Amino acid sequence: MSVNNPAGDYFNPPSNMSQDFEEFWFEDLEVDELFWQTNKPKEEQIPWRKSSLTEGRNLKTQTIHSFQRRTKVYQKI
Repeated sequence: MSVNNPAGDYFNPPSNMSQDFEEFWFEDLEVDELFWQTNKPKEEQIPWRKSSLTEGRNLKTQTIHSFQRRTKVYQKI
């Protein structure tokens, strides 16, 4: 008889509630693209929109912040 052992199973896909993110440099994004500052679902995930070469807009507070060009940001896949 087979035993159900989820911890020992080799095929344990992520739940359908998980979100996949891809890592980018801020400078690689096009203007008006959405991005997130973290890829961790437990933390508060606020979407941002790139507004110029060095600035992004926080879509929750509608404030503009400066970013270094080599800042790591994330986009949902």
